[in-house]
Amino acid sequence: MVTTYTVDILIPTARFVFSVDDGVVDVLPEYRSPEAYAVYGRLREERPIVGMTTFPNTVLLRGDQAHSEPTILIDPGLQLQNEPVLKALAARGLGVDDVDLVALTHAHDDHACACVDLPLPVAVHEAEIGAPHWPVVEGILGAHELRVLRGAEGELAPGVRWVLTPGHTAGGVTYAVDTGDGLTVVCGDVVGPSPDAFLAMRPDPGPDAADLLASWRRIRAPAPRWVIAGHIPPFSLPDGRLPGGEG
Repeated sequence: MVTTYTVDILIPTARFVFSVDDGVVDVLPEYRSPEAYAVYGRLREERPIVGMTTFPNTVLLRGDQAHSEPTILIDPGLQLQNEPVLKALAARGLGVDDVDLVALTHAHDDHACACVDLPLPVAVHEAEIGAPHWPVVEGILGAHELRVLRGAEGELAPGVRWVLTPGHTAGGVTYAVDTGDGLTVVCGDVVGPSPDAFLAMRPDPGPDAADLLASWRRIRAPAPRWVIAGHIPPFSLPDGRLPGGEG
């Protein structure tokens, strides 16, 4: 029997941009991503004090409970999202005890720190542990049972596979999920801040460009129907093919 999941966005991605001028805080009304990210870039050219807080897509995978298939929460988000995540679960008739596992695409604080109110095992790749950003989340994740993902690929649960996709962080992973609507991939921040470069398979020049392109090829290899990146609304890939006829 093939295990399939429903994929639910518990808390959609959002960006909150603010600036400070003469002691007055101005909050940008645009909160959508990637639109707010573009405005953030412009404001940094125009104003001396500009900041941004951003939520990732927090994703819930639910298998068939009649067959004891798991419920997995991917990227719970910032610590200030801890209560909203619990309330989003409750709105679906679920409590923390109904979730089997938290899985991180990577261990940046804006994806991991809402684990503070989730006393659950946390799956994270071994390359994230000890990375320069690890001390920021270690105090929270250190209180959890860690299920360490090792190597380049593997199975998180029946119907959920993972592959190492560095470029944003060394231990970034993408989860490929079988659903009734085709394959969905949850890839974190290795795609973004807009989908354009990924859709064109043309990463911006820089030291991570080669890693990004290789990771994007791994993400596209199984021909996913849907892509859920960290800070972009989910988008579809109708045929999963690469530009130029590459499969």
